[in-house]
Amino acid sequence: MHNYKKLTRSTGALLAALLLLVSTSYQSASAAMIGTERLLQAAGPQRSLDELRLLTAREKIRDALTAQGIAPHEVQLRIQSLTDDEIQLLTEKLDDLAAGRGVFMFSMVIVAAIIAAFLIFNYTAITDVFP
Repeated sequence: MHNYKKLTRSTGALLAALLLLVSTSYQSASAAMIGTERLLQAAGPQRSLDELRLLTAREKIRDALTAQGIAPHEVQLRIQSLTDDEIQLLTEKLDDLAAGRGVFMFSMVIVAAIIAAFLIFNYTAITDVFP
């Protein structure tokens, strides 16, 4: 019985020391919600860099750059050397460029022509569009 008490006392002391050692060496983790804007800002430069790489990989753009005397591998090196702010500025400028600049004006002309045709047909009594 005496040996049993001695064994449990030493085992208990060892376990208490290990518990104290384990509990003080680790810090508790804290979790917080990450906002969408913060997540997008963190992923923004890499996404913009990938967009630039895909853009310069297009055949028409590659041909235009070659016509200007810029080798495709040189373009990739220049893109890699850009800072995050420069990449963001460049992608914003590319987004601002109008790919279909005249589409809105063209559609307005078509709508105006259709309205004019309806009015002409109505006033000349060819059809009864607006009774």
